[in-house]
Amino acid sequence: MQIYNKTTFLSVSALLLLFSCKNSDSSINENTNSFKGGNKVVRIAEVVPVKNTFPHQIINYVEGIVIAQMHEGLLKMNPKDMTIMPGIAEKWDVSADGKTVVFTLRKNAKFQANEGFEAKPITSKDVKFTFELLCTEGNNNVHYETVCKDRIVGANDFRDKKATTITGFKIIDDYTFSIQLINNASIFLEILTNPVASIISEEAYKTQKDKLVIGAGPFIYDTKASTPKHFVFYKNINYYAVDKDGNPLPYLDSVIVDVLANTEESLIKFREGKYDHIGSVPSNQLKNIVESNINEFKGSPPKFIIDQRPEMISSYYTLNINKAPLNDIKVRQAINYAIDKNKIIDKVLFGQAYGPAIYGLVPPSFSYYKNSEIKGYDVDIEKAKKLLSEAGFADGKNFPELQLIVNGGNTRNNSVAAEIQKQLKTNLNINVTFESMASGDKYQFQLDGKGDIFSDGWVADYPSPESFLSVFYGANIKPNEPHRYPNTMAYNNKEYNNYYEQGRNASSRDSAAKYFVKADQVLMNDAVIIPLIYESNCRLVSNKLKNYFSSPLRNFDFTKVKVD
Repeated sequence: MQIYNKTTFLSVSALLLLFSCKNSDSSINENTNSFKGGNKVVRIAEVVPVKNTFPHQIINYVEGIVIAQMHEGLLKMNPKDMTIMPGIAEKWDVSADGKTVVFTLRKNAKFQANEGFEAKPITSKDVKFTFELLCTEGNNNVHYETVCKDRIVGANDFRDKKATTITGFKIIDDYTFSIQLINNASIFLEILTNPVASIISEEAYKTQKDKLVIGAGPFIYDTKASTPKHFVFYKNINYYAVDKDGNPLPYLDSVIVDVLANTEESLIKFREGKYDHIGSVPSNQLKNIVESNINEFKGSPPKFIIDQRPEMISSYYTLNINKAPLNDIKVRQAINYAIDKNKIIDKVLFGQAYGPAIYGLVPPSFSYYKNSEIKGYDVDIEKAKKLLSEAGFADGKNFPELQLIVNGGNTRNNSVAAEIQKQLKTNLNINVTFESMASGDKYQFQLDGKGDIFSDGWVADYPSPESFLSVFYGANIKPNEPHRYPNTMAYNNKEYNNYYEQGRNASSRDSAAKYFVKADQVLMNDAVIIPLIYESNCRLVSNKLKNYFSSPLRNFDFTKVKVD
């Protein structure tokens, strides 16, 4: 069986080069003025719309890119190895029981001077205000469950207005505070690296609300030059960081993010040199651009570089475990064994994937997560036929037609569904119809118990296997709840829940991973989903960019990026 490498190089005429960087250390800078102008500019093109610039409302990775330029949290993630780095907090200390963290803020970390606001130091009061916003469930905050719920002591009572403050948050002095947690701090610290946990200026928020553009990040949002599809950022000289040689960061003068109509437009403009970085290039289009610009990729050095890296994304199909015949575990297992995932990758996706999802739900993006120990589902037609026969459907006889629902507006989804339709007919004599629906309609279809198989997937909100496994944690699920996203089938296995809870309470990410692996194995045994592929993302990058490195979470830190 083919095993895809940790770092996948897309091979088109052996052209792929990996563009990595050497990270340097950051410390403190005392500059006090903002800056506009300069010709050290990085131009980025994406095709996913940006609806807001408020950290607590991030709903897609492009919003994360935009927000990460002007906002910053207590902690950051090293994009190269996903280790936790200091951000606004210069250090943190964890108690012996692992449930209390004391943070120390940088005394020279400041909010940006912009839109009439002065550059003011960030204090413990600002952090307290931020967490009170994060722990208020409402339309202006879609990440309450990620950051606060069942994590911070007193957060649930604060949300429910049973308390006026979060009891687990204590201010020690202007630059020191503590957070008391329900579970061990290891996962919580990883969550704080997400841009959704960026520290908010109370003064700016009172004026700008969810249109907030005043942050503490390396770049300042240019409100006059920007539009809803054109985001301009200029260097924040007030930013605290310097490189290992004492040079102020960021190196760049500006970062520009454009949201274009489609990938075709971004490819054309990339070839014309109007962009230095474009994301999410489909495999078939990538092949065409390489073949039509062969010299630019083969040069020494190449003008264009293909950057393809594994991502913290799993694509899978959810099975309706509450409806016959998929309520029979043998039927679900048979379907899993009947699907050739490598064929889907090769025939439908043109090789653009991290690999087939044969080792569970969690993608192999975490070096410490031993998903190779998980027995998932590789193609085994004979075993599939045997299981289906044991379920009473020998050779597919009398097996009811299945309805497969995919998210509409995506030709890839339709192509994958058509291949699965073909494979299940060929391998098990099962008839499948498929239909495209808007995501909201599909979701309601699932909740109503209609349909049989649903295209789904999960993008990690933070760099931990917990982000994936939380999807199927069923201890708090009530089957008749009108809203039970993302556990739409109300899966509730006590063994799974127990391993998941032990993982959340573990003393380190390594020990947590051991329990999460066990939970993942339970999910595979129950065959609640059809894991399909571990995703990768393909980007085109100009060789003008130096010190560029993309993370599996699509977080782009341009602080240390240089341009020729």
